[in-house]
Amino acid sequence: MILSPSLFNSDLYLIKETLDTLDSLGITQLHIDVMDNHYVPNLGFNTGFVSNLKSHTHFILDCHLMIEKPELSIFDFIEAKPDIITFHYEATVHHSFIINKIKKNNIKVGLAINPSTPVEHVKMLLPLVDLVLVMTVNPGQKNETFLPFTLQKIEQLSLERQKNNYSYDIQVDGNITDKTLSLCLKAGANNIVSGGFIFKNNDIANNIEKLKAATN
Repeated sequence: MILSPSLFNSDLYLIKETLDTLDSLGITQLHIDVMDNHYVPNLGFNTGFVSNLKSHTHFILDCHLMIEKPELSIFDFIEAKPDIITFHYEATVHHSFIINKIKKNNIKVGLAINPSTPVEHVKMLLPLVDLVLVMTVNPGQKNETFLPFTLQKIEQLSLERQKNNYSYDIQVDGNITDKTLSLCLKAGANNIVSGGFIFKNNDIANNIEKLKAATN
């Protein structure tokens, strides 16, 4: 299991201490939400933040673009040099263009699907990507309830991966807690994004321990 804390939910005033704590707990990957207040009703991090993290830390940076028409700004995010760039299937019609540009620059590519998007819509793209992100809540919203029907999509993606010998990670994002984590893992997810739960009460070590215990 890859555990990827979502920094959007952290206390940015304490960012240095937070990163040091995550590092000491064995966290190797960070999830960075980019939001444009159009595709989702919120604003998130930008390319400057990604570049700074890349320059000053050794974490694997997983950049999640929740933006309209990502093809218009994909080169800016490529220039920021994250390790993974994930864009939303629903936000563009230029899927292969974006995938090719990301991969050409030796960056892994992820494809995100919203709760209402069927797996069938993205089947043709599965052999081209390194990661599929299943949103388990509606993206860009806070305090959303975990949607149990998304577990079926994780199972479908796991079967597709096994049947076709694909190698993509299956990532989940959205109200992942010690209660919902085990459900996602059982369905076939192996890359877990958690923000609100990990950073709750700034008790990072204890909250991560609860998530790890839920895998047993």
